[in-house]
Amino acid sequence: MLEFLVLAAMAVAGYAGGSWWLALAGAAAMTVGGWARKMQLLRQHPQVPFSTKMTTYLVVSIMLNIVLATLAHVGGRALRWWLEQG
Repeated sequence: MLEFLVLAAMAVAGYAGGSWWLALAGAAAMTVGGWARKMQLLRQHPQVPFSTKMTTYLVVSIMLNIVLATLAHVGGRALRWWLEQG
C-alpha cells in the first residue's frame, strides 16, 4: 500500500512542478518500505544468511523503484502539460 501512496505523491509532485530528485526520494521510500519486513524476517529464528540471490533481488527492486517513481513524476508533468494545452 505504501508503494501506491508514494507513486501518487510522485505524480502530484510532477504535476506541481517538483524537482526531479523527488523521484529518487520516492524510490528510496518504496525500497525501504518493501525491504523492511524482509530484513526483520532475516533476524528471526531460523536465521537465513543474506545470499547473492537476495542481493540481486535488492538491486533489481531498487532499479525498478527508480523507474516507477520517475514514470509517475513524468506522468504528473505530462498531465499538467496536457491540461494546459486545452
